[in-house]
Amino acid sequence: MNTSFHTPAPSELTHAHREAMAYIQELSITITMQGVYCVSAEYAGVGHGFRVNVLLFSELVKENFKAHQSFTVYLPGLERWAGHNALEELQAVARELETLLAIAQGGVA
Repeated sequence: MNTSFHTPAPSELTHAHREAMAYIQELSITITMQGVYCVSAEYAGVGHGFRVNVLLFSELVKENFKAHQSFTVYLPGLERWAGHNALEELQAVARELETLLAIAQGGVA
């Protein structure tokens, strides 16, 4: 009996990609703890993407679950067409969240 196993290609996610995603998750927690925005950040293995959704707590109370802002970054590694600008896109998401953090802390965007 011959059995062959597919060996996945090595990850093309660099340390910088991983640090950017970790920083976004850290921002998500910090922003959510301020009580204005509810931020969800997650890696989705199905599409090999990183998704961030921003909702307003005031809207959640009204059972309005529509995202105030939503970002999806397709990461390199699984699809040839995906991820070429992923690091820059992750950094842009982080900048958007930094702006929300300033607003949540009473600052001006």
